[in-house]
Amino acid sequence: MMEASKTNLVKQYEPDVECSRWIERRPDEIWDYLADVSNEPQWRDIMIEAHWVSDPPYRIGSTGLHVVKGVGDWPWKVTEWDEHRSVSWIVTDGRFEGSHAGYRVLPENAGSLVTLHAHFKRSTFMRFVVPIVKLRMRRQFAAELSKLKAIMET
Repeated sequence: MMEASKTNLVKQYEPDVECSRWIERRPDEIWDYLADVSNEPQWRDIMIEAHWVSDPPYRIGSTGLHVVKGVGDWPWKVTEWDEHRSVSWIVTDGRFEGSHAGYRVLPENAGSLVTLHAHFKRSTFMRFVVPIVKLRMRRQFAAELSKLKAIMET
């Protein structure tokens, strides 16, 4: 039953932006770094702060908070949790409420393929800005993954 729920949550949206990067580290090592969301300001320039609000163990329904430059507080709730493979969340308040984002970490060629993805809820405001935001986010995700790669491979 849990497996079907996880699959349904993932298929609710297609990413507006998705970017992947191969990193020469085992998936579990990358996952452990990403699952500690307080590490995000180290590799994501838009993050001022990030932390879990919920206590471990983390799973579907756990909550966290990102403080994003130019946006402010961005509370979120986990909608998919596949330990050492993928996590997705939905923004639960603010201008981007209803938007989704997440990571996937898959084994590939003695390393890992790490993917960032995001989908923006189509409010009236977002219908006009999504084309601009998508271009900016692709560049941002590529830069963030390069920074993550440098951190993980040192």
